[in-house]
Amino acid sequence: MVESVTLQDQPPMENPIQFISIISRNEKPIYIQQFNTDTKNVNKFLKYNFLSHMALDLFTSPTSLSLKEQQGNNDIILLFIQDQIMVYGYETNNGLKILIGLNQNYTIDLKKLKVLFLNIHKSYLKILFNPFNQMSQEDEIENKSFDENLKKLVSEFI
Repeated sequence: MVESVTLQDQPPMENPIQFISIISRNEKPIYIQQFNTDTKNVNKFLKYNFLSHMALDLFTSPTSLSLKEQQGNNDIILLFIQDQIMVYGYETNNGLKILIGLNQNYTIDLKKLKVLFLNIHKSYLKILFNPFNQMSQEDEIENKSFDENLKKLVSEFI
């Protein structure tokens, strides 16, 4: 006898976001956060750190202009796919770079992804311009409310 499977029986969909990185305008990674992995998995963190640096190399090379042209001059660029992770990048007007690594098996909705990039940028600006915060644009981001806000944005992404 074949059992029918309902939507309630299926496991919850895993969030496709693997990591988020923020890189200062002086090419210094100031934030790297991994998602959907065991936080004690150092190899994954090192992998995301490496992918962030690879993406940074593409951002600073002339290749990024041709990638932008090939992808229709969007603000969001698919920089590369490595180890089944698609790395998308967004550069703000002042040179801040935001990277998001997504599972390759996920179908991308560029509108939703752009909203996510903009919300991450807003969250960054909130902590940067907080008068009680002594952080500069080159300091690593170590802010619990920023972490929580990003976790919330990532959980709402699906």
